[in-house]
Amino acid sequence: MASDFKVMQDTEKEIQEAITLSSMDRQISVSGVAELTIAPDRYSITIKCNASKDTVQDAKNSVMRRTDYIVQSLQNSALKEEDYQLYKHVTHSDSLAHVHCEIEAHFTDIQKCQNIANFLSEKLGPGVSVTLPRCYHARGSMDKLRRQAGMLAIHNARQKALEMAKILHLSIGSVLKVQEIGITESQDTSKEDEGLLDTNDSIHQRIKEATISVSSKVNVCFQLKPAKSKRN
Repeated sequence: MASDFKVMQDTEKEIQEAITLSSMDRQISVSGVAELTIAPDRYSITIKCNASKDTVQDAKNSVMRRTDYIVQSLQNSALKEEDYQLYKHVTHSDSLAHVHCEIEAHFTDIQKCQNIANFLSEKLGPGVSVTLPRCYHARGSMDKLRRQAGMLAIHNARQKALEMAKILHLSIGSVLKVQEIGITESQDTSKEDEGLLDTNDSIHQRIKEATISVSSKVNVCFQLKPAKSKRN
């Protein structure tokens, strides 16, 4: 019983230390913390095909048949022209002309990305190579998450202030000051720790490594007011 009383005293003491009271003003300053996590929302694959022929034109024609099929397949999957880029370059060696082609395609859905990658590998076989998806975030996604984390930290600070004021039979009023103490970002680094190679990454592992957590901490000062009396 005495132990419970001491804990209650310590709690009230901590709250009193957070509160500044004077004849002219009453205020409470509290910290709030929030953490949000965002998985990647963009995915890209690179499709490569090459041809080696006696003439440049023959090599181009060989590659063109496959690239036309690839582009048509991407369009059939509802990708627009701005969602993919095509790169070609020509080299010569041993009296042969080599044409190398890469198509980089970007998706908003990982399932669609995997489906088209598997489809092209099955249909074109060794004539093409398709990379595993690269997982990343759309422009603006991280800025939005940072703002959301900051807003949630302020909300959590307000909830804390409400509970502390209630114990002292007071209520909180206007916000007097908001200060961002810090914001941190972190993501999975297990691959680096284990020394694994990119070629050994599974799609699940790539998504995990691209998932980012944002933590925000703020300090908020509220005005304190007498609690409203309950009417009978």
